[in-house]
Amino acid sequence: MTTSIDIAVCLDRSSSIAFYFNQIRSSLRSILNRALSCHQSDIRMALIEFQSHSHHWRTNIHPFTSSGDEFHEWIDAIEIENGNFNENKAIVDALGATLTLDWRPNNNINRYHEKLVVLITDGAPCGLLDGSCPCNSNDLWRLCDKFEKQNTILVVIGIEPSIIIYDDFYSALANKTGGIYLPFINATRVLSSVIQGAILEEDTLSQLFRRLDIHCDLENNSLYHYKYVQKRVNFMMQYCRTMADIRKWLYPVHHPSTEYITGGMNVNDDDNFEPDFPVSSTHRELN
Repeated sequence: MTTSIDIAVCLDRSSSIAFYFNQIRSSLRSILNRALSCHQSDIRMALIEFQSHSHHWRTNIHPFTSSGDEFHEWIDAIEIENGNFNENKAIVDALGATLTLDWRPNNNINRYHEKLVVLITDGAPCGLLDGSCPCNSNDLWRLCDKFEKQNTILVVIGIEPSIIIYDDFYSALANKTGGIYLPFINATRVLSSVIQGAILEEDTLSQLFRRLDIHCDLENNSLYHYKYVQKRVNFMMQYCRTMADIRKWLYPVHHPSTEYITGGMNVNDDDNFEPDFPVSSTHRELN
């Protein structure tokens, strides 16, 4: 049986990411080239650029293409505008836009078709910290329920150091779709290997992600430490149904001081995390 993959890249092009953007371009080229080296006809790529909700535009959509050259042209043409560091990133708009793309159906008995969304960002989505989304966008946590229903896997690639404040949230968001959170420093190597493995029919993307070694593949040379966020990730996946739940139980006041970032500390480094478990009818009771 042949495996094909549609990959939609949601790329943050807000000002805060400018310093890393050449590295991001290089990483995307490398991931695509390695994937195309396996079976070019079985790979399609789409690109969704997004900024913050303070800009006059939120997303710019490039539909699926099987041309590696065309995808390279898209990412080479992106320019980062300096001067606006608004952190209300339009991530829910970008991920919502992926659901409108022309994904290939998985209805051919001779072909197994994978659907992968790769989100690259360095900060929080609009609505995570205070809930005051100026554009009244959809609920991001609920939106990813649609990913599950459509068998679409989400991988979040985080640009350190600023992303470590939110790595627990992004880890939970990706995990609920069968995907993972990846620090950018390890993304090229890990994602290339997983995509190639799926194309060569070693296993499904989700199975390959689950077999990754947390220390060697995810945490290597990064500020990410899964043991520090695991309790919070499990709590979100088990008890939270909306972004409001996540804000209430895990991010009630979440504006850490700069030394958490510049000092290389993770604000989630809490082995004793024990939230007051939800008891309302909208949540499942603890066994």
